[in-house]
Amino acid sequence: MEELGCRNGLVGIGLWETAVCGKDARATAQNIKYVADRIGVDKVALGSDFDGAIETHFDVTGLPLLVIELQKLGFSQEDIDKIMGGNVRDYFLRNLK
Repeated sequence: MEELGCRNGLVGIGLWETAVCGKDARATAQNIKYVADRIGVDKVALGSDFDGAIETHFDVTGLPLLVIELQKLGFSQEDIDKIMGGNVRDYFLRNLK
């Protein structure tokens, strides 16, 4: 993870039990915080996993629950915007020609 951060990579947090050691938005938010604390909030994003290959904690309608949990952990609105999609957008803009 630290190497990804050094190389301006992006860590996507999965939304399934074995990825975050839990079955809810709180577990996902705690994993996001873990990554953000180690390599920076600009290098963490959602790994949505809404393609049906695995069973997620919730579908897209549950994303507001994740926002609430991120707020509880002290993330600013700017940081939440980055985590919820801004970082992925910026990563693609930097790396895709």
